[in-house]
Amino acid sequence: MSLILQCLLAMVLIVLALLSAQLVALGAVRFFKPQPRLRLPALPDEALPEVLVQLPVRDEGPLAVRVAAAAARMDWPRDRLRIQVLDDGATRDHEQLARAILSVIPEGVNVEVLHRGDRTGFKAGNLAFGLSHSDAPYVAIFDADFVPPTDFLKRTVPVLVGDGGLAFVQARWGHANRDKNWLTRVQGLLLDAHFAVEQEGRTRASLPISFNGTAGVWRREAIDNGGGWTGDTLTEDLDLSIRCALKGWRAALVPDLEVPGELPETAAGWRAQQARWTKGHAQCAKKLLPAIWTAKLPLALKTTLSLQICQFAFYTLAFTSAAISLTLMAMGVVYIQSVAILGLAVTAFGLSASLGYLYLGQVILGREDAPCLARALLLAIVFPSGLILANSRATYEAFFGGKMVFTRTLRAGDRYVGGWRGVPELLAGVALPVFAFSEQAWSAPFFVFAVAGLVSIGAMGFSGAATTAREVVRRD
Repeated sequence: MSLILQCLLAMVLIVLALLSAQLVALGAVRFFKPQPRLRLPALPDEALPEVLVQLPVRDEGPLAVRVAAAAARMDWPRDRLRIQVLDDGATRDHEQLARAILSVIPEGVNVEVLHRGDRTGFKAGNLAFGLSHSDAPYVAIFDADFVPPTDFLKRTVPVLVGDGGLAFVQARWGHANRDKNWLTRVQGLLLDAHFAVEQEGRTRASLPISFNGTAGVWRREAIDNGGGWTGDTLTEDLDLSIRCALKGWRAALVPDLEVPGELPETAAGWRAQQARWTKGHAQCAKKLLPAIWTAKLPLALKTTLSLQICQFAFYTLAFTSAAISLTLMAMGVVYIQSVAILGLAVTAFGLSASLGYLYLGQVILGREDAPCLARALLLAIVFPSGLILANSRATYEAFFGGKMVFTRTLRAGDRYVGGWRGVPELLAGVALPVFAFSEQAWSAPFFVFAVAGLVSIGAMGFSGAATTAREVVRRD
């Protein structure tokens, strides 16, 4: 039995090493390979195409008004700009929201506030509902907590016009509340690396990238050809991106175009957001991996697409690795030397790869001299480790659960009434080192990041750091 468990542990460690190697490879490509030149034709105003701007919102209050006002300020001919505020919130609040939005829109701007009356398909269903009311050839999408700059369309739509093979153009996320607390600083680091290293690395390697759900412009033809927005996963952006890639569509990143958004400011908000993203990625893997491996694509592209779509597996693999290790401890097993060495090597490689990936993102964006960067980098390793329970559960639900629940990311001033308060993470964070010390004290250092993360995230939830003034009841 112990031999079987150790072989299984070795397999898990090898897959974890592959996921870490992917970060190293993308960092190397980003560092050494030049950025592909985007075709940006100079279009006079009379040649600019019609653009639909979709703003999917749900119980967003002032944020919905703010994003609508920002969209209305974008520099584009008004006779070719149509804005849809897609209100998926409570019916009783729709008229009030519509009045508030229309009161801040300048005269002559074409703005509609639409309400479909049900939430089938969640955000994907909402976007598809809006598309059924328009035939515009280009579609820009912004979530409620983002504020597009006035030149956004002028810097993105011409890229699509100049290259008919592009499905979408993605801008980089900024973070208006990045310095709110240490949790938002860590999120900023993680997202900086995602855009500056991962997304740029993929574009430089001529690999598909995924749409990030907001701050981008789609070609309507690509949406339709890829099968449209579908609500059978919680990450409709990744789902449609991969389906379009399988159809031969490409995508482009405009790395120097930043669109500021807002980060979850509490452990509850971040934990819920990450669990939703993890579950959505797992659902996409379940749905699309068979299509990827049966497609007529080069083996290398199938492999990279699979690694891209399976990044969610890190948390489940880490959980599985810890569970096997703890079981072997309880059995009093002495590790096979090769497995022990593999465990040490993968741990060191994973930490080095993650830190290098995060630091490179800061270097690329010119933030390597930011105050307290070393502490933020350390916390960017610790805090995600505290999501291992929530994200492993999300992965399990994606493969074996039947219920689809979309938990909207908490905004500043929101909190859930009832629900999670950090207890599972705190209990696991306390029990883990106690068990390790009692069974094999030498092994305790291997759990230090997991323990620190679980205790940190659990304490933030338990202490009330997840609560603020305004309550939002959790709704499906």
